[in-house]
Amino acid sequence: MKLTLTQQFQDYLKSLGADFSVLLEKAGLPNKTWQEDIVLTDLEYYRLLLTFDDVMTEEAICNLSRIEHIQLFIPAFFAALSAQNGLEAIERFAHYKHLVGPIDLDIVSSDKTVSVHYRYAISELALPKFAILNEQLLLLNLIRVGTGERITPLAVSSPFDYAESTLLEFGVSVQKSNSNAIVFDKVDLEKPFITQNNVMWQYLELQLNHQLELLNRDNSFSQHVQQTLFSALPSGHFQIEDVATNLGVSVRTLQRHLSAEQTTFQKQVQIVRKAMALSYLQLQLSSEEIADLLGYSEVNAFIRAFKQWTGRTVSAYRKEIAAKD
Repeated sequence: MKLTLTQQFQDYLKSLGADFSVLLEKAGLPNKTWQEDIVLTDLEYYRLLLTFDDVMTEEAICNLSRIEHIQLFIPAFFAALSAQNGLEAIERFAHYKHLVGPIDLDIVSSDKTVSVHYRYAISELALPKFAILNEQLLLLNLIRVGTGERITPLAVSSPFDYAESTLLEFGVSVQKSNSNAIVFDKVDLEKPFITQNNVMWQYLELQLNHQLELLNRDNSFSQHVQQTLFSALPSGHFQIEDVATNLGVSVRTLQRHLSAEQTTFQKQVQIVRKAMALSYLQLQLSSEEIADLLGYSEVNAFIRAFKQWTGRTVSAYRKEIAAKD
């Protein structure tokens, strides 16, 4: 995906204690902040989310979720605020969400409620606390700004504990759960938006549809390989021949495409294994379970690989997660 980083937005992040140059360095990504547009794969974006999770306090996340600030930098929020009500705004934002980041919204609607769940575009990767809290607050603030009212959700759930100040922001207690959700009363979402702007929407719709088309077209070959590996690794069928067959190409064609992108099949395997390992550790799976899911025949092989990837032992990383929680 293409991440647009105007100098204004970088300055805004810095005011919240998040220097984007430092974040990129911590995530092990090349520092290209001199460019306005930075192209990241879904896995690189996930590493960036984990880095945000490490450095940002809940107070900073709450400030980052202020829609009145964010809408200045991200047209997809303008599109949602231009809707006639919250129901249309949520549907519209879900449609264009990948222009903001590879996080999907699952919307479940009943006669009286609308529930929104968040998941990473690569379903095998668990969303960190930063991503879930930021997304929940962004949506809530979107509805509040649109209606001009301090709408309170019916329920909020998350795998993570939130600070008391964050609970006051939601206006409701947060249920600890393995999944995440924010639930609204449909009556609240049917209230007309004071920010409705049909003229703005007519201008934005063509532009956003064009951006979405480009995003879907520009996926690299290595991203397709990575996507296949996420399913192939737990099954044990992740040899290069297996992946090539799954993608409908020969082994030589697969290698040639990856070489053109200055990478190799083995590098892609390690990139996916590392991302999956970090995600599974967030879910508190045992080392034995993780080693099996990553296609290792021995747990010690996984432990050695993790040390090479991160410079830390598995046990040290677990302690860091526990301390943060």
